[in-house]
Amino acid sequence: MQDIVAPLQAIAPAETDEGRAAYTLDSCTPQVVVKPTCLHEVQALLQVCHQQRLPGVVWGGGTHLQMVGPVEQYVWAMDMRGLTQVKDYSPSDLVVTVEAGMTLSVLQTQLQQHHQWLPVDAPLPNQQTVGGIVASASAGPKRHRYGLPREWLLAVRAVLPSGESIKAGVGVVKNVAGYDLPRLFAGSWGTLGVLVELTFKVAPLPEVSVAYRRLLEEAHLIPALQEAFSDPLLQPEFIEVAFHPEEGWECVCGLAGFEEDVRWQFDRLRERTRWDWLPVAASELESLRDRYLLACQQCRCRCVVPPAQTADLLIWVSQQLSNAEVQAHFGVGVVRVWWSEIPDVQAIRALREQTRRLGGFCLLEQAPRHLKQNVGVWDSPSSAAKVMQRIKAQFDPHAILAPGGFVEAW
Repeated sequence: MQDIVAPLQAIAPAETDEGRAAYTLDSCTPQVVVKPTCLHEVQALLQVCHQQRLPGVVWGGGTHLQMVGPVEQYVWAMDMRGLTQVKDYSPSDLVVTVEAGMTLSVLQTQLQQHHQWLPVDAPLPNQQTVGGIVASASAGPKRHRYGLPREWLLAVRAVLPSGESIKAGVGVVKNVAGYDLPRLFAGSWGTLGVLVELTFKVAPLPEVSVAYRRLLEEAHLIPALQEAFSDPLLQPEFIEVAFHPEEGWECVCGLAGFEEDVRWQFDRLRERTRWDWLPVAASELESLRDRYLLACQQCRCRCVVPPAQTADLLIWVSQQLSNAEVQAHFGVGVVRVWWSEIPDVQAIRALREQTRRLGGFCLLEQAPRHLKQNVGVWDSPSSAAKVMQRIKAQFDPHAILAPGGFVEAW
């Protein structure tokens, strides 16, 4: 072990032996945890790992790393939270470049000084890093209006498994036509390279941002929501539908923009639904956004269906999986289902089959190793799987990054 640890520890600060336990994945603890503080240290570390064929995992906030295939070999972890600088910020151009280890909350605080923000509301913003958010395509309820992080990504600087540094994209809002390489890294789960710097376009903060709640007596009222929000004049910032064991079903709708427009939108919402809506405090919205990551759970699935099929999936879950908790980004077809106790394998398979029937797919976001092995983390491979495998082979031929994760699972 010392022959592996010493060269890496000589390049960058390393975690103590006791601290390595915090980086355990699927009962596998890395032999060394390194914490680079600059681009050159990341390059040097990867060069050593590439030469010695040492597989490892890149860490940001660590909030989504359970969503990998069963980890069999895991030699090193690279904690990126030492790279936290703003490299460039031009408020007048609405462009900012930051290092990948900066947390989302720190970035938003700096942007808010100029009445701007990055339109990404990933959960646990005090913990999630911007690099991790891009790599995992993490987004919260407001993806309904603003989309995924990749929609705001202009350029990236990344270090390939060989240690070579590359920069892709252009740091301006208007980009040239052609293949968008930054989007290849967005959602790649750290399997292609290590994100070091990211350039985003940002946006002015809305003048008003409010939210309203409506409790639903039964799940059969959910289709009425779908009908109400089909109105093209209604432009909510987000629509969340959730099931709480204590309270039952609820819908929370966010509205943002100019004050007069928000007021009109709210009147339109009440007219379309014919319901009373109660205001929701900002702290409650944060709890709702973070709920699925903070809940005490043994297993969690993420289902993605065409938005028009979201209500059908929620009703099916209410009828077939009564012991599960549920939360949906209602307008974009993302439904999370989780259990506080380990569910029967057949329940997960039934959920996956129903999601496929509705034209979507179901991923296992968090589960014990034996469940990952029995049902698989990723849904059955699509026609794109072989293309993804070829891309992985070109970027990382020796499988240095994220062993057992993403395309390797196929």
